[in-house]
Amino acid sequence: MRNVRLTISYDGTNYCGWQRQKGEFRGVKKRTIQGTIEETLEKLLREKIKLTGSGRTDSGVHAFGQVANFKTKSILSLKEIGRGLNALLPKDIRIKRVISVPERFNSRYDVLSKIYHYVISRHDSPFLLNYAYFCPYKLDLSAMRKASGFLIGKHNFFSFRAAGSKIKNSVRSIEKLSIRKKKTTCSDLIIIKIQASGFLYKMVRNIVGTLLEVGKGKISPGEIKKILYKKDRKFAGPTAPAKGLYLKEVRY
Repeated sequence: MRNVRLTISYDGTNYCGWQRQKGEFRGVKKRTIQGTIEETLEKLLREKIKLTGSGRTDSGVHAFGQVANFKTKSILSLKEIGRGLNALLPKDIRIKRVISVPERFNSRYDVLSKIYHYVISRHDSPFLLNYAYFCPYKLDLSAMRKASGFLIGKHNFFSFRAAGSKIKNSVRSIEKLSIRKKKTTCSDLIIIKIQASGFLYKMVRNIVGTLLEVGKGKISPGEIKKILYKKDRKFAGPTAPAKGLYLKEVRY
């Protein structure tokens, strides 16, 4: 039995997130990234496959470097598995890398850190409709960077988790958080990069929504400390749309 690790990129626009859902069958109804890849692997390898991902991404969220692994008895080479998958998968899902890993490797539990990028567009470009959040307001990036400094380190991120979440431990450690500008032919972009050992459900999007409120002048940078202390979702900003979020890299 081999343990095979995939590095995957995908456009999440037409999918109900990563995780397979009840009612999904052959890519119909609640189509997900996991379900689509599993069904393609089963067709290619002619055996039942259970794909373990590094974590979930929501409906509409994209990935440059999602990681997943599966066990197989197939004698196909790694190169053949990669080529076969890319030949059979929809064009909005691509397998970037296929490697063999130790039997004990688990894509979810062996993660050291994840890096997410959130993309904000300064222009209402049709080419970025599903790939960036268009923000028409003038943003104070200096204030946003100052506010982001209060989020770096180990904190209780209860105020930034999804409303109604039942996760008991909301302490997480953000290792890096940066905000930079980038010019493209489509638009001037603002890219927020967050690296952490782990994230709460919708934590990145809630942080981005709060930083945008800082950028608009609705929340002062120093209030971030109070929001963390309050441990109450209602004090943080709104949840930023899924379409601007990308899982950039998973580190092991």
